[in-house]
Amino acid sequence: MKAVFLKPPVDKAHKNVVRDFIYGCWCNGKRVGGMSLPPTNELLAATHARQPGLDVWFLDSQYEVQRYAELTANKFDGTLAVLVMSSTQSFRHDVGTLKEIKAVNPAVKTILYGSHPTFMPEYCLKEDVVDFIVTREAEETIRCLLEALLNGESADEIEGIGYRDESGKPVINPQRPFFNMNDLPIPNRSLLPEGVDYFNPVIRRVPFTTMFTSRGCPARCNYCTAPAFYGNKTRVRSADKILEELRIVRDLGYREVFYRDETFSAYKGRNMTVYESMLGEGMDFTWVANGRVDMIDREQMKMMKKTGCHLLKFGVETGSQEMLDNYKKGTTIEQAEETFRLAREIGIDTHAHIIFGGPGETIQTIDQTIDFVTHKLKATTATFGILTPYAGTEIFDMVEANHPDILDGSDSNMENLHTSGFFSESLCGIPGDVLSRKITEAYRRFYLRPGYLAERVLNLKTFDEFMIHSIAGMNVMQFAVSGRK
Repeated sequence: MKAVFLKPPVDKAHKNVVRDFIYGCWCNGKRVGGMSLPPTNELLAATHARQPGLDVWFLDSQYEVQRYAELTANKFDGTLAVLVMSSTQSFRHDVGTLKEIKAVNPAVKTILYGSHPTFMPEYCLKEDVVDFIVTREAEETIRCLLEALLNGESADEIEGIGYRDESGKPVINPQRPFFNMNDLPIPNRSLLPEGVDYFNPVIRRVPFTTMFTSRGCPARCNYCTAPAFYGNKTRVRSADKILEELRIVRDLGYREVFYRDETFSAYKGRNMTVYESMLGEGMDFTWVANGRVDMIDREQMKMMKKTGCHLLKFGVETGSQEMLDNYKKGTTIEQAEETFRLAREIGIDTHAHIIFGGPGETIQTIDQTIDFVTHKLKATTATFGILTPYAGTEIFDMVEANHPDILDGSDSNMENLHTSGFFSESLCGIPGDVLSRKITEAYRRFYLRPGYLAERVLNLKTFDEFMIHSIAGMNVMQFAVSGRK
């Protein structure tokens, strides 16, 4: 019997849907430069699920179209279960995929895990094509559930799952305790589609891979699902475990690593040990990571640069201190300016994530933010998006209190995510169509500056960089001109 961890098919217009954050902050389209990422979190779950008598597959049907067609044509013969990582924005599409699978083989057990099953379990179980859900951290729960199904045993008492009882009533079992990050396996990258090179506009060398070295975030921003998903706790992998994985990906031929931790820079002591070992072993990687402007300093940044870091990504969010406070960000405008200045001095590129449309936002604060990112931060690159109320966040609860018609939030989808207003007017009073126009304006004002374009071209050093930036640049320019993903 086999268990298929499935990344569902999408239409040609959205072939680069990014599903690498298990808690659901996904994106797609030209706005993010046509980015795609290897789905490492799904690989972690698939790798951990391996057990005697079970053949574990990972199928990325965005790229393995023929393989998925053959599986469907064979009516999922010999398939015990299909597992899909689902967010609020993908939920309805994911349910449609499960309906197609159930239509050809009703005996296949279907399992959803990720953010939407965690925060909206009853909504998920209203769908009769969903047999089980897995909440919060999924790996061990999935392994136990598959073991029970494989052996024909009852799954009723398994922690961290939801199901329907004999009367059809949803049952949500108690949560499974979080486990030690060092107990997670190193993801089996041989499960990835053969011959597929995932594309990312921020990398310098190919092939590249992604890694996760921690879970959770020390911040408590009210728009983000990560704190609630991980129980408002942070857990980290040890330096030894990180180095073990780096040696494996080096031997597999990867040349660049994109650390996808929520806040990689927060764990300075551990990270400094990793940097020193990388230098001692002569590891030749270029790499990218996420940071917080209040959780990084000159000493760590210099070691980052020395070990190959060429880009740091920061959730700047806004150029207004009032808006930062409204988001419960816990940072200041001055910290952002200083951190971006320091990165320029040391020679590391910067990326600023920006959101419009939160509580208290005005046209004036939006214009202030565009000017701040463009002229004061002098970020190397930036992305601008409309705040989406994610299920599981304080922002979602604020909207739901006044607009219960938001239901489970799944009217927000990959078509409108971050580029169209979704209950935005209830948060800031600015209509969604106005916010959409400001997003397009922000891209034009940031990227269509002659001096900026000239600087980016002059800074290209290799043919890989030229090709990557050409593809990404065309995507972003098309969005800046048309406003369409």
